[in-house]
Amino acid sequence: MNIRLVRRFLIGLAVLCSLLAGSLPTAAQNAWPVRPVRLVVPFVAGGGADVAARLIASRLQERLGQQIVVDNKPGGNTLIGVQDLLRAPPDGYTLLWSIDQTFVLNPALYTRLPYDPRKDFTPVALVVNGPNAVIARTAPGSVGDIHELVRRAKAEPGRLNVGAAAILSQIALEEFNRSAGIQTTRVPFKGSAEVAQATIAGDIDAAFDGVAPYVQFVKSGRAKVLAVTSARRFSGMPEVPTLEELGYKGIDLSVWFGIVGPAGLPPEIVQRVAEGVDWAVRQPDVVEKLLVFGFEPALQTGPQALGMRIGTDMARYEPVIRKLGFKLD
Repeated sequence: MNIRLVRRFLIGLAVLCSLLAGSLPTAAQNAWPVRPVRLVVPFVAGGGADVAARLIASRLQERLGQQIVVDNKPGGNTLIGVQDLLRAPPDGYTLLWSIDQTFVLNPALYTRLPYDPRKDFTPVALVVNGPNAVIARTAPGSVGDIHELVRRAKAEPGRLNVGAAAILSQIALEEFNRSAGIQTTRVPFKGSAEVAQATIAGDIDAAFDGVAPYVQFVKSGRAKVLAVTSARRFSGMPEVPTLEELGYKGIDLSVWFGIVGPAGLPPEIVQRVAEGVDWAVRQPDVVEKLLVFGFEPALQTGPQALGMRIGTDMARYEPVIRKLGFKLD
């Protein structure tokens, strides 16, 4: 064989290999995900937040073509899970199932945070909302409706005991007191399960809480939902009015969950996850299961919707939290 031809062949082969090697990172990025994605859930396994995360993850992986592994990292009002996310590279293989607590409440509740809610994350998708509700038991002598609750509170200021666990529920109660012009005694609890037990036992007169812990009691006739705190009726209980409808203005408080990544997450990955989430939360079986746990799909789910929700709620809740004097450190 001609030596010149051999040399040309080898040089051409080297150039081709170089070009192929240079294209591999781009191809790999475009093919994301090529391995399982970890979804950090900063809550204990089995609770409503965890169940909702797993439900969305199970359908989202159908769209992405890779397994989504739910990794529970509870504790510290989501701080442990958040710090786990922030140690991960922004390559799309670690995402966080986030809640308003992380971005809206913690900045006002803690003097020092190990993260900047505005700079350390990439919003990916707003996923679900869940209203707070006013709940009472159905036993004789219990509060019959919202107007009766207000009448009793006005007749005997401070005597009505109302339970609440989550910070947002406590804020909702205080906002209701303000709107109704009443004074109730807020009874704090560590968790919703304790609030529900106290409500059914008659240890408190009413509760401000999420809907999910009371579904079984409502079905059995032992509890009733008097109103929801959201701007519109909860589609899982369309017969229940909002506080706004009943004349108590300015109360629109709902818990929300979304998905975020570390700062610098590539826009292509954000778009793929956001599109997958929007598809997942529109599936009839997903909607049906979410309603059981007191959640419903967000009307707008993209990264812009999540970013706007964070900004709006930070502006709303921070002054209220500071006024009420809530602190966690």
